[in-house]
Amino acid sequence: MTDHTALPTHRWHQRNLRAKLDRFPDTSGCRAWHRFFLLLGLAVSTSGPAMALEDGALEFRMPHPVRYRIETSNPTRAATAPNPRWLPAVQLASTNQVLLGSRIAVQTVPGVDFESLVELSPLSIVRRLSPDWGILQAPDARTAVQEAARLAQFPEVRISYPVMRRALGLHGPYAARPNDTYYSRQWNLENRAADGAPLGVDLNTRAAWSYTRGEGVALAVVDDGIDLAHPEFSSQAQHPLHFNFAAGTSNGLPVGLSDNHGTAVAGLAAAAWNNDRGMAGVAPAVQLASWKIFLGNTLDASDEQLMDMFQYRSDVVGVQNHSWGNSGLEQLAPTPLEALGVSNAIAFGRQGRGVLMIRSGGNGREQLSDANDDAYASDPRVVTVAAVRRDGRATSYSTPGACLLVAAPGGGSDANLFTTDRRGSSGFNTGSYPDDYADYVSSAIVQGTSFSAPQISGLAALLLSVNPNLTYRDVQLILALASRHFDETDPDLAANGAGLRVSHNAGFGVPDAGFALDLARRWVNRPPLTQLSYPALLQSPIPDDGLRVSVTGDNPVPQNLATIPGTPSLGVHADAPTLVLPLVDIGLATPPVTVNLSGKAALIQRGTHLFIDKINAAAQAGAAFAIIYNNVDATERLIMAATDFAPIPALFIDQSAGESLRDQLALDPSLRARMTLTSARHHFTVTDTLVCEHVGLRVRTTHERRGDLRITLLSPTGTRSVLQRINNDNSPGPSDWTYYSVHHFLEPSRGRWQVDLSDEQPLQTGTVTELELILHGVPITDTDGDGLDDDWELTQYQSLNHGPLDDSDADGYSNAFEQVLGTNAATTEPSFQADLSRWSDDYLRLSWPGTANAYYQVLATPLAAAAPDLMETVPGRFPVTELFLPVNNLESQKFFRVQAPSPGAVRSSP
Repeated sequence: MTDHTALPTHRWHQRNLRAKLDRFPDTSGCRAWHRFFLLLGLAVSTSGPAMALEDGALEFRMPHPVRYRIETSNPTRAATAPNPRWLPAVQLASTNQVLLGSRIAVQTVPGVDFESLVELSPLSIVRRLSPDWGILQAPDARTAVQEAARLAQFPEVRISYPVMRRALGLHGPYAARPNDTYYSRQWNLENRAADGAPLGVDLNTRAAWSYTRGEGVALAVVDDGIDLAHPEFSSQAQHPLHFNFAAGTSNGLPVGLSDNHGTAVAGLAAAAWNNDRGMAGVAPAVQLASWKIFLGNTLDASDEQLMDMFQYRSDVVGVQNHSWGNSGLEQLAPTPLEALGVSNAIAFGRQGRGVLMIRSGGNGREQLSDANDDAYASDPRVVTVAAVRRDGRATSYSTPGACLLVAAPGGGSDANLFTTDRRGSSGFNTGSYPDDYADYVSSAIVQGTSFSAPQISGLAALLLSVNPNLTYRDVQLILALASRHFDETDPDLAANGAGLRVSHNAGFGVPDAGFALDLARRWVNRPPLTQLSYPALLQSPIPDDGLRVSVTGDNPVPQNLATIPGTPSLGVHADAPTLVLPLVDIGLATPPVTVNLSGKAALIQRGTHLFIDKINAAAQAGAAFAIIYNNVDATERLIMAATDFAPIPALFIDQSAGESLRDQLALDPSLRARMTLTSARHHFTVTDTLVCEHVGLRVRTTHERRGDLRITLLSPTGTRSVLQRINNDNSPGPSDWTYYSVHHFLEPSRGRWQVDLSDEQPLQTGTVTELELILHGVPITDTDGDGLDDDWELTQYQSLNHGPLDDSDADGYSNAFEQVLGTNAATTEPSFQADLSRWSDDYLRLSWPGTANAYYQVLATPLAAAAPDLMETVPGRFPVTELFLPVNNLESQKFFRVQAPSPGAVRSSP
C-alpha cells in the first residue's frame, strides 16, 4: 500500500499575472483571433495526502524526474476552496513558478493496459492521444498532484505530471515597462495616461525595445565630455572609442567645471535601461563613445582636429550626435578640412553605407535664425532635428528651416526633460533629486535642440541594430516616413506632392520608434543616389521693399495709399497675392473680436495686446489677412516678434500710412485691400525624371543686406520651400550660398520649378547674379510625371492611371509610400494580425495595423467556439490602432477578434 502524507495548509497572497498567447489567423486575411489565458491571483490552500519526499517535495516524471514543492504561504482565494482547480508550485533548484491543474498527462511503456491506471482511483480517462499517451481527470488539483506523484513511481509509467500553466511572457511588439526609478518622468519616451490613453507627443520607444535596444551599434556624443563613470553609462562605455580631439588623448571625460552639456545629452541617447535606478535612454544597450571637442561653451578643437573627429573610427562608430552648430546670425559653413572629414565619413564610413550624423537644428528662433544658415545642419547627408513641446508644437526657441528632417521633444515651458547629470556636486543639478538620484537633472537648463537631437541619435542606433545594411539615405527616409505631427494647428503644416506632411517648424514630425523599426526590418535599400544640377547666369534686380498692400475703392484713393509697403509677420506669408477684400477697421483688436470678418481684411492698430493675439483674434473672427499699423515713430516699421504661428498673412506698416488709411476708411467704407509680393523670379524647366530626395538651390547675389531677403522654391507639384526669411543679418549677400530642403521628398522632378527672391525691407538693394537648382534622387521612367515609375505602376495596376496619393488597398500606405517599400499596392501592408501585450500591471494593449479612415470592431468571447460579442468599436489610427483593456474586467479565459474593414471602407459612425 502506498504511504500518503498530508500537505500543510498555506496562504499565497502575492498577486501574479501570467499570460499566454496563441494566434489563430483567419485565412481570409482580414481578421485575426487572439487567445488570451489570464490567471489573476489564483489562490491555493492544500491539505490531504500526497506522495511527498523527505524535503516535502513531490516528484513527477517528464520523463526525467522533476521535483515540485506546493507553495505553502500566501494562498490566493481559489486555493482555499474545497476543490481547487489549480495549485501554485515551484520547481526545486529553480525559481520557476507554475500552476498545477486537475488533469494528469501520462505516457506508459508499450503494452500497458491504460485502463488499469485508473482502477480503484479517483481518476478517469478523458483523452487518448495515442495507444500509450493519455490525459486523466482528477476531481481537483489537490488530488491530481497526489495521483501524478503516485503513478510516477511505477516503472511502467514513463511520464506522469499534472497539466500545468507556466509563467510564459508575451513576445509582442511592446516591451515591458522598465523599472527605472524616474521612467514616469520621461514623457518624451512614453506620454500616456494611467489607462494608456495618449497625452501628446512621444517617441513610442517601448514599441521598438521589443526588437532591439541598440545592441551592436556604437554611438559617439561629440560634445564637452561625458561622465563615463556614471552608473547609467558604465556598462556601455567599456571600450577604447573615447577621444579628446583638442588634447589628442583617449580621455573623453569632462575637464572643466562647465563641461556639463555632454553628460546630459548622452543620457537621452544611451542611459542604461531597466537597472532599478534613474532613467532610460532611447538606445540603452548601445556602445557609448565620448568625443570631446568643447571646453564648456568654447570650441576647443581646430578645423584639422574636427576633420579627424568626423572621420574617426568610421568603420566602427555608426552614429554621431552633434548638439552644436552655428551660434551667430551670419551664414556659417564648415571649413574645407572639416568638409573633407564629413565627406570621408559619409563616403567610406560603415563600409560605404555612411555614418549617421545627427544634428541639432539650433535654438535661434527668437533671433530670427534659420537652420539653412548653418551649413553643418543643412548638409543633405545629415539628419537635422527640431525641438517640440509636450503638446507637439515647436518650442519657442527651436530654429525653423526647410532642411529640418524630423523633431523630438526638447523641453519647454510645458514640461522639462529628465536626463543624466555629472555625479556629485558637479553638473547642472541643484538638489532636486534625493540621495542616489542627485546625478540627474530636470530643469529649464535641459531645454534645447541639443537635447532633441540625441533622442534621434538613439533611434538611429536602434535602426542600424535591426538592419545594419541601411545606408544614411535609407535612415533619412525611414525617419521621414515614420514621423507624425501632433500640432495640427501649425499653419505651416502641409502635404507635399507625394502626400508627406511636412512643415518648416518640425520637418516631417516626431518619429514613431515602433513604426520606424518595423520599416527598417523590412526595408529594401534605395538605389544609388543621382545628383542633377541646372545652373542659370542672371542679372535680375530684386525689387526693393516688395511686400505691399494695394488699396482700391468705389471712389478715388489718395496716391500715397494706393500701394503701401509693409514688413511681414513670421507666420503665414502672402507669397501669392491675396484676394481683393473689403477692409474693416477693428481698432486694437481686443480679443474676442465680435465683428464678422469672414471674407474681409482687418485693419488693426498696434498697442495693448501682443501682435500674435491681435492676429489670432482677427483670424478667429474670419479675417483673411491683417494689416497692423504702428502707433508711434511716424515712418518706423519693425518685425512683429513671436508671430511664427500666425494663421493668416499679416504685415506691419508705419504709423503715418496706417493712420491715413484708417482715416480714409472712415470716409470711404468701400475700401478694399490686397496683399502682393513682387520678386525677382526665375523658372527652371526640368525634363529629367527623378523621385526626389533633398533639393538644393545655390544663390549668388549682390544684395547689400542679406536680412532683407526672402527666398522660396516652388516645385512642379506646388510645394513651397522657404529657404530664407526676413532676419537680422546685416551682412551683404547671400554672395554664394547653397540652401537645402527636405520638403520635396518623393515628389517628381519633372516640370517647372520656380524661384522667388523678394526684398521685404526698405533702402538696401541688390541683384541676383546666379542660381543653380540641385536635385538629389533616384532616376525612374515617368512618362506621366506623377513620381511613380512606369514599370512599377504597370505591374501594380496594368495602367498609368493611378497617382502617388492613391491607396487602392486602403491600408494607409499611399502608392508613393509603397513604391519606396517595394510592396504590392493591391495587398494590405503589413498583413492584418492583432497582438496582445502587457502594458502595465492593470492594462493590456491590444493592437493591430490600422488606417485613419475606418472603424474597427473588437469582439470577445470566453471560448473560441462560442459566438463573439461586440466589445467596442475603435476609430482607426495609422499605422497601428490600439485598445487598452483593464485586466480586472477580463474573464479568466477570453478570445479577442478584431474585425478589419473591407478595402475602400470610409469612416462612418460606430
